Order: sequence, then structure tokens, then C-alpha cells
Amino acid sequence: MGRYRLVSRLARGGMAEVFLGVLPGPEGFEKPVVVKRLLPQLAGQEAYRQMFAQEARLMATFGHAHVVSVLDFGLEAGAPYLVLEYVEGVDLARALAARGPLAPALVRHLGLCLLRALEHVHGLRDTQGEWLGLVHRDVSPANVLLGHTGDVKLGDFGIAKGLRTPSRTAPGSTRGTLRYMSPEQVRGGPLDARADLFSLGILLYEAVVGRGPFAAATDAQLLLAVRDVRLEPAEHLLQRAGPALASVLQRALRPHPSERFASAGDMARALLDVDTGSGAEQPWHVAELVAETLAAGRTPAASGPGKRVASPFSAALLEGRGDEEA
Repeated sequence: MGRYRLVSRLARGGMAEVFLGVLPGPEGFEKPVVVKRLLPQLAGQEAYRQMFAQEARLMATFGHAHVVSVLDFGLEAGAPYLVLEYVEGVDLARALAARGPLAPALVRHLGLCLLRALEHVHGLRDTQGEWLGLVHRDVSPANVLLGHTGDVKLGDFGIAKGLRTPSRTAPGSTRGTLRYMSPEQVRGGPLDARADLFSLGILLYEAVVGRGPFAAATDAQLLLAVRDVRLEPAEHLLQRAGPALASVLQRALRPHPSERFASAGDMARALLDVDTGSGAEQPWHVAELVAETLAAGRTPAASGPGKRVASPFSAALLEGRGDEEA
């Protein structure tokens, strides 16, 4: 595909397929990459091509250690493809399925890494200096990649939205992963960076408690619980996280955006003040988590409430899951 040699297909969804690839060079040079291609049968449809190109343009503006990097964008036989950095490891969804609740110190570290990523994304400006107003809209464990050397990276910007990004979501509908949506996202209302902070609050809650903050047996029940912010009793969170970390997560999960942290930077500063008793950040704990997850050989269950809703592209660059559509 272009100058890349495809090694194996990692995932195939309703709109795109993802490959492990190699960029070859002289003297035995080979660089592993991830190649994401719009399905050939959709390549002739302008709406899908524009959605794919929009993701590529957005990711080309990123430049942060905790955000998956885009390396190239091109066409092959009329189908656009996107080349991304290869993060060798697992995603957080698989890690949580294998390991269960994580130590508060590790959850704090993951939160700080992701808040730095979101602070970068939310603050991006174009080449003319105009603020883009980006919102990820799908901050979920499946979109957090953990590397075997301790990397923590936020990926999958296929449904990210900016102030000047053309909307491809029908009025009254929404996109994202239901279990990690903000209430305003469930309602199909306007979003800003604080919606991503709510989603991150759910992610960190799940990481430290071992389950999400909403009790629901079906997607319908979950949708109502998220819409109305019917949180589980605080005792579960306090017992696992401790009062300081619990306070940060509870503020991130406030029903109205004005009650939450004003920005990712504000939430990061609050998280920095949380004393988990472990001292400095310890990225090697992420590497240990990756190793334990790979040894366990488990993957998240495919059924149950909270699946992705109308997401155009798969986040599973490493684990081979396809796109899910409600």
C-alpha cells in the first residue's frame, strides 16, 4: 500500500480496516507502523472520504508525547489510507479486563498523562492562529494505548469535532461510546472540552473501582442513567480511591459542565495535589501492567451495555476489534 508493506490485518469494521505494516528502507531498515484504510467499497462515496480526510487533517496538527502520532496520508487504488505510529502493547480496556481495579497511584498517573493529552488537543490552533475548539468525543479505555515501555497515548480521533469542523452527525443523534459519554453528549447537545473531562472521569472511576459509576443492565437503562447522572453510591469510590482522588473524580462527574473543572489543565493541577503515597510518577508500572495483561491473554467481553454508538472508525489499532454500530 503505497511505500508500506502490509504484514497482517488487525481489524475490519463497517467503514475501515486496520493493518500492521512496515516502512521498508535500505540496508534492512524496517519501521513498524499502523495503516488504516477506508474500505474500497466506500472510497467512492464523498461523505466517507471527507470523514476519513477530516481525521487525517486533525491528527496532522497533533504533536504530543501522549497522543498517537499520524505519520502519513495517501491514496492507493482510489482508497485513502492513514499511517499512524505503532504502539506495541495493549489498550486500557484489555488491561482492565485482565487486571481489574488498579492502584490509585497508577490511576493518578494514567489520568495525568491523559489530561496532558487533552490539554494539548483542546488548545490546538490552526496555522493562522485560530483556535480549533477540538473535542475528542470518545475518551474511553479502548482508545488509550499502553506501550510495553510505559507509554500512555490517546488515540482514535475519527469522531473528534471542532468549532469549524463540518458536522456529520444528524440533529438529535450522537456519536461515541455510551458507557463513557457525558450527559450533554447523550442528549445530542453542544459539546466543549468539559465533555471529554466527564468521559475521563468515568474512565478513571472504572480503573480504580473496577466498574463504571452507572448501574445498568441494558443500553436503555444506561442511557437514562448517564443522561440523568445517576451515579453509584460514593462509598464504592471512597473505599477504593481515597477521599482526595475521589473528590477529583466526583467533580469531573458533575451533571452540568459549569460544575466541572474548567479545563484539562485545571483538572491536572487538582490531580497533582492528590497524594497517593507513592511519590513521583512511575511509568514502569504501566509497563508491568502491559506485561501482566499480555500474560493473562484476556480480551474484553463483546456484549453488554455501553457499546459504541455510530462511531465511524475503530479505535482498536492493536487488538483487532471491528467497528460497532448501534
